[in-house]
Amino acid sequence: MIPNSLNRLLLLDHKPDERVQEHGRRSTSTAAVVGALTLFLLLEYRLLVEHRISWDLIFVIYAMAATKLALLLWYRFNN
Repeated sequence: MIPNSLNRLLLLDHKPDERVQEHGRRSTSTAAVVGALTLFLLLEYRLLVEHRISWDLIFVIYAMAATKLALLLWYRFNN
């Protein structure tokens, strides 16, 4: 048996509704944008300060962009 205070802390006593799902979607989207900008800034730092090209970071940026575009097209034609 889980005490009431722990239920409230872990949000086990709430049923998710549209607002909770929307907040989750927004926070995930914001985290992805911040991650992509951080990745780009790290790439720029390595290029401008250390004078080397980080191909792994470039591939990650391209993978993120390709995934974003593919999902945009998928949702556009399937919804």
